[in-house]
Amino acid sequence: MQTSALTPDGYLMAHPPALQGTEAGEFFNGLIRGLVHKQNNFLAVIQGFSSLVLMEEGLDRTARGNLEHMKEAAQGAAVLAERLLAASGCVKMALQPVQLQDALRAMESSLQAPCAKSHIPFQLNLAPDLPPVRIDRGRFKEVLLDLLWNAAEAVAGSGLPGAVALDVLPPGLVPESRPGCVDVFVRNTGAMIPPQKLADVFKPFASTKDSKHSGIGLTVASVLASQMGATLAVRSNPEATTFWLSVPAA
Repeated sequence: MQTSALTPDGYLMAHPPALQGTEAGEFFNGLIRGLVHKQNNFLAVIQGFSSLVLMEEGLDRTARGNLEHMKEAAQGAAVLAERLLAASGCVKMALQPVQLQDALRAMESSLQAPCAKSHIPFQLNLAPDLPPVRIDRGRFKEVLLDLLWNAAEAVAGSGLPGAVALDVLPPGLVPESRPGCVDVFVRNTGAMIPPQKLADVFKPFASTKDSKHSGIGLTVASVLASQMGATLAVRSNPEATTFWLSVPAA
């Protein structure tokens, strides 16, 4: 069961469940992976036949619209299934030393995308002389994108002016941080998470957004961070909402 706790400086710390390393965990991991694989096979059939029928001439507008909705729903269900794999701790990790300066610069255009979509100002601030960290590069990018999409959508949905920043600091600059950790902050202005909702931000399906959102992005981010030996926390006040990812140096 996932629990949460507040740190002395006001961050809500995510404590995702430990699902790996036990016989029961391995069994349920295999069960979930198999279920998702089978379900995606069925969804691929729905998407394939929908695409074939949509290619036919003479379809009336109502039938075409229904088929397009069915195809979109199948695609959404497939994406959700993959996200559930990650949220359940069922993804494989390939941990290795990564130079964050180079890695983040290489993925900068992808990191900008959530803000660019809604024309929200974005800054990437990298401190010099960052040490390498031991991460799965692809999963680390997935965590950052989950946090950045959440931040950008919070600003866009608030109706208030705001901006998003990604700050990366070397060990020793953040007093509250664990020793030997690189600290990554994703912060947005313009929208505050109400205190009564803050405790639920890492819970699955706790989204207050529309039905197009699965409500599982921050759950996935917390689980993937934990699998990489990192910690994830959040703090929100009228000035800014900040997600703090603390990653051990390699």
